[in-house]
Amino acid sequence: MIDNQYNYSTPNKPVNMRLFFSKYLRNWYWFVIALVAALGGAYYYLRNTTPIYQVSAALLIKKEDKGMIGDDIIKSENSKPSEKNIENEIETLKSRTLIQRVVDDLNLNIAYFQKGDVRDDEEIFDSSPIHVNVIKLNPTAYYAPVSVHILNPKQYELLDEEGNKKGEYNFNQVAKSDYGTFNVTYIDSLYNPEKNVIKVAFYDKESTIQQYQGAVKVELNNQKSTVLKLGMETSVPSKGKAILAKLMDEYTFAVLTDKNKEAASTMQFIDERLRMITGELGNVEKNVESYKSEAGITDLSAEGNLFLESVKDNDARLNDVDIQLKMLSGVERYLRSSQDGAAPATVMGNDAVLSGLLRKLSDLSTQQEKYNRTTQPDNPYRQTIEAQIASTKASILDYVSNQRQNLLVTQSSLKQQNGRFTSSIRTIPRKEREFVNIKRQQSIKENLYLLLLQKKEETAIAHAPSITDSRVMDAPYSSPGPIKPSHSSIYMLAVFAGLLIPAGFISARGLMNDKVQSRKEIEEETGIAVFGEITRKPKQLKNNIVDLTSHSLIAEQFKILRANLQYAAREDGAVDGQVILITSSVSGEGKSFVSINLALSLALLNKKVIVLELDLRKPQTAQYLNMTQLDKPGISSYLDGRIGHEQLIQQTQVHPNLYFISSGPIPNNPTELLSNGRIQVLLDQLRNEFDYIILDTPPVSMLADATLLGPYTDTAFYVVRHEYTPRNYMRLLSNLNDSHKFKSLNVIVNAVNYPNSEDFGYGYSYPKRKAY
Repeated sequence: MIDNQYNYSTPNKPVNMRLFFSKYLRNWYWFVIALVAALGGAYYYLRNTTPIYQVSAALLIKKEDKGMIGDDIIKSENSKPSEKNIENEIETLKSRTLIQRVVDDLNLNIAYFQKGDVRDDEEIFDSSPIHVNVIKLNPTAYYAPVSVHILNPKQYELLDEEGNKKGEYNFNQVAKSDYGTFNVTYIDSLYNPEKNVIKVAFYDKESTIQQYQGAVKVELNNQKSTVLKLGMETSVPSKGKAILAKLMDEYTFAVLTDKNKEAASTMQFIDERLRMITGELGNVEKNVESYKSEAGITDLSAEGNLFLESVKDNDARLNDVDIQLKMLSGVERYLRSSQDGAAPATVMGNDAVLSGLLRKLSDLSTQQEKYNRTTQPDNPYRQTIEAQIASTKASILDYVSNQRQNLLVTQSSLKQQNGRFTSSIRTIPRKEREFVNIKRQQSIKENLYLLLLQKKEETAIAHAPSITDSRVMDAPYSSPGPIKPSHSSIYMLAVFAGLLIPAGFISARGLMNDKVQSRKEIEEETGIAVFGEITRKPKQLKNNIVDLTSHSLIAEQFKILRANLQYAAREDGAVDGQVILITSSVSGEGKSFVSINLALSLALLNKKVIVLELDLRKPQTAQYLNMTQLDKPGISSYLDGRIGHEQLIQQTQVHPNLYFISSGPIPNNPTELLSNGRIQVLLDQLRNEFDYIILDTPPVSMLADATLLGPYTDTAFYVVRHEYTPRNYMRLLSNLNDSHKFKSLNVIVNAVNYPNSEDFGYGYSYPKRKAY
């Protein structure tokens, strides 16, 4: 009996990488085709996709020096006012107001395109030979672009999206069309006769502003510096550089405007005071002149001059206190009102703390205006800014209240001292005393006038229009090559796709395929070692009889199968003829093909071999041997007792040692005939006459005929066809082996497709030899 058990005692068997990759290497041409297609697609994509460039610039934000004395007082221990100021500048650069100015100045809501060498439409920003000045657009202008066909330097015609003519017009003249009212300017130096059709696209202004608000990126270049990096991605580098340059210009202009607004507020305050003091000083000087003329006094005595100097110093201090009290009143009125705009000037005061608090309030107000324009009222950032403004105003009001109390105390002390000076003046002669009082008023007005003039000049110098708080470190520049799409990334992705797609398809096909693919599947599912394997039948083989005298692969495989069978028979010590049963799972797996050629290979060893066609329902063996005799007596006739076995045996024309018994007429009850016991008598008689008796039986999954014959056989071969037999029938084979319905059950794999196999043996053939 042939030992058909397979040893699976090595669960930690290493993965055979050759077998794993073999299924992919067999289909190498798929990978080549996929790689060529993927790389070709990548090339086509890169060729037709508009490249995107990175445009960048750098802007230095200078730190303000004024108010530094009080900075340590107004900022908390962990606050970072400089960073908050930088964040404000970042938001200002991205604000809708500045972007809108850029869109308006550069006319970005109109784009010009012309046919490119590769792509159909390529934007031309600064090289367009025409310029459209919009007066009024109709809604239809935003839905489809309009084309301007330049006829000559004086005329052009409008074309719609389909190329239909919509009108002919003159350059530099107002044109009215379905798209709206506008005039077109011709630029002769940029005209290319080969590209005389310019496509013009109109965009909604609000959408354009939002688009560039999102496109412009502003970030802090280094946390320890105040350098801002501006950047944007664009398909036209010159356009991106123009946008960033214009944005920085508008930012500088806005900063200067804010500084001028603050200076104007301060100058207005000073001018008002100067006008009032100028009038008062003129009146006092007239009083001095009149008194001198009437009283005949030309100068004061030494005592009068002493008193006058003392009073002048005291009055100057008292006047300074009065100015500070008026300034505090102005600040308090501004805070308690709901007005917006620049905060009241504090240049007249030397209070660094108050100046710092007001500057902080001004920054917060600027940030609040930005959020009011761009966010909803319930936005958390907007609510946070409003809370900070309320808190800062409360702090300023508390500080103003405390300072007013201190100034009032100082004012009271100075007035008391003035009273003492006044009492002392009474000791001098009356005329001189009256003159001292007049000179005293003149001195007060002169000092105040000079102070106001000094502060006015300081304000004018500090807020000079040419002084800005920013400086362009790097003018706008573009990347040397496109950043999108990345050529290396696209080609790498194409290579990956060219490898993964066919690999995935092959793997998916293997997972979805329910046919037997490998020796490993058979042995793992059934626990039965593969006894032999037969390659696919050669195409040049017209019938099913293999020339076993040749050195072809299929001939050598049948010889190997014969040798294995003989070796197993010698180990069993068999003397009488060996009965070999050949069956399969379903029809079409080649059991009849294997039966005939295995029998022929045994007959070539000078052994008497007989093949029994026991597929009584669908016989084919006789047809393969060109011995079709369905109407003549056969096994079915013998089983129903009509003839003896001597009348059944026929010698074939294939080989003298090969005999055959046909199935005979198809019976109505083949299973009952096989169960009546006469088949055992037949096999016993044939054992004495033949060396090998081969039973070609029907498939076991459909009929019970093969299992009925099992007890009468010495060996059973189960034919599995590569890439044909369903994988789930391996469970049936395993059950047959476990139930021991056959004395020895072995597996022959037929029609092995070696180029498409995973772990079957390699195909080979002997070279043809010349005859000598």
